[in-house]
Amino acid sequence: MLWVSLPLWQVFNLDPDYYYLLNGLRLVEGLPPTDISHPGTPAQVIVAAILRLMHPGDTAAAIVDQVLRDPERHLLWASVAFYPLVGLALVGLGSAVLAATGSRTAALLAQSAPFLSMLIPKFGLHAKPEPLIIVAAAALAALGFVAVRTERPGDRMAGLFGLIMGFGIACKLQFAALGLVPLFLLPARQLFVVYPLAAIAAFFLFVSPALPSYEIFLDFWGRVLTHAGPYGSGQAGFVDPGKLPRAVFKLFASKLIFTGTLLAMLVLLVGYFRLRRRGLLPRNRMARLAAGLVLAQVATVLMIAKQPAAHYLIPALMLTGPTLAAAWSLSSPLMTPAAHHRLWLIVSAVLVSATIPAVWRQTRELATWTAEAQSVDMARFGACAKVFFDSSSSAGYALHRGDMNAQGRYSPRLAEFMPADEYFWYTNDHTYWSRGLMQWTKAHTLPELLTRHGCAVLRGSQTWTMRPELAKVMPNLTFDDSCRVGEEDIFTIGVRCDGSRVR
Repeated sequence: MLWVSLPLWQVFNLDPDYYYLLNGLRLVEGLPPTDISHPGTPAQVIVAAILRLMHPGDTAAAIVDQVLRDPERHLLWASVAFYPLVGLALVGLGSAVLAATGSRTAALLAQSAPFLSMLIPKFGLHAKPEPLIIVAAAALAALGFVAVRTERPGDRMAGLFGLIMGFGIACKLQFAALGLVPLFLLPARQLFVVYPLAAIAAFFLFVSPALPSYEIFLDFWGRVLTHAGPYGSGQAGFVDPGKLPRAVFKLFASKLIFTGTLLAMLVLLVGYFRLRRRGLLPRNRMARLAAGLVLAQVATVLMIAKQPAAHYLIPALMLTGPTLAAAWSLSSPLMTPAAHHRLWLIVSAVLVSATIPAVWRQTRELATWTAEAQSVDMARFGACAKVFFDSSSSAGYALHRGDMNAQGRYSPRLAEFMPADEYFWYTNDHTYWSRGLMQWTKAHTLPELLTRHGCAVLRGSQTWTMRPELAKVMPNLTFDDSCRVGEEDIFTIGVRCDGSRVR
C-alpha cells in the first residue's frame, strides 16, 4: 500500500508524516519537538534515530541540509524502520495466545487484528504514531494473555502493564482507554497503586525529550478540553451532548467486524456468567481478560466521539483480533470439539473472504489517488505564481506545513533553494499557526503575486475555506479556468488548465 501511494508529500499522506520528519530533525539538532499534540514523542525519537543512522559521523547541520534537500528518501526510510517493530509485536502476541490457549487458530485470530480494518495498514505504514500504537496494543493484549495464565499477578506484571500503557499514551493520548484491559486481571494493590504509578512514570519517561515544549501541549489540550468542538474549536464546554449519540452510532456502524466481534463477545460473556452462577462452567480467567477488552474498546469509542475521526479508533481496532482469540477460548466449553472447530473454520473463512478484497480495494484506491494527484504537472504553468492552499499535493507545501509544526525553524534554509514561484495559503487557523498567504518566512497577498508573476494557479482540496479568504482580498475576481485533480481543485488566473496563457 505504501509504494502505490508515494510520494509522501501528496495531500492524503503529508499530515502528519512531514510533521514527524521535521520534528525528528529538531531532535537531531538536540532541540525538543514542538508538534506534541499527540504527543507522539516516541515516533519522533525513532525518526530522529533513523536520520542519524542514515548519516553516521555527519554533523547535525550536515544532516539537516541533506534531509531538507531530499526529504522523501529520508521519510521513506523512517517509515520502513517501524515495520520490524510491528512484526515483532505481532509475533509476541501470537506466542502469548498460543501459550494461553494451545491453539494456533486462536493465535492467528489475534494476529489478524491489523488486517481486520483497512485503517490500520493505511495509517500504520507511515512514520507517525500509528505503527507504535499497533506495537503497544499488541504488547498490552499479549501481556493480558500471559496474565490469564497467572493466578495472582504481582508487582512485576502490574509494572509491565504500566510500562506499556505509558508508552502507548506517549504515542497517542487515545490509547489511555486501553488502560481498562487489565481491570479484572490484577489484584487490588497492583491495580490501584503499582499499575497507575508505573504508567505515569513511563509516560513521562517516553515524553521526556518533549518536556521543554510542555506549554504548547498544555495550551492545545487546554483548548480541546474546554471547547465542545473538535481540536479545541466550538463553544465553551467539554462536549456537545446533542452530537455525541450520533457520533458514537456512526463510529460503531462504520466498523462492522469490530462491532460484530464486540456484540458476539458480549453474548458469550453473558452466557458464561449465567452458566457460572448455575455451577455449569468452571472458573475461567479468560473471561476477565475478555471483559477488559470489551470495556477498553467501548471506552475508546466514547473517548473519541467528540472528534470522531475514524483513525482514532486504531487502538480499539487492534483489540479485535485478541477479542476473537478470547472468544475462541470461551466458546470451547459450550459445544463439542467438532462443532467448535466448524464454527471457527466458518468465522475464519468469513474474515479472510472479507479481508482479501478489502486489501485489494484499499491498494487500488491509493493507487488511483496517486495517479489523479500526479495527473497535472504544475511545471506546465511556467513562471505563474503557484499557490498551494489547504491541503495540497506539493513537496514545498508539505515541507512548509511540516516546518510550521516545527515552529518555522527550517523555513529560512528552505527559502534558499526551493522554487521561487511557489506560495502557501493557509485558509484555516491551524494548531500551531494562523491563516495567511506565505512564502517560507514572508507574508504575501494574491494581488501582489499577480503583479509580480502576471498569472497565478491555485491548487488545494478545501475550496470551501479558500473562497471566503479570497473574497476578502479580491471580491470581484473571476477565475479564467478550473479543473479537478482527484480530491483537489485547480483554479487559474491569466492561464488555462492546459498551461496556455489567456490573451
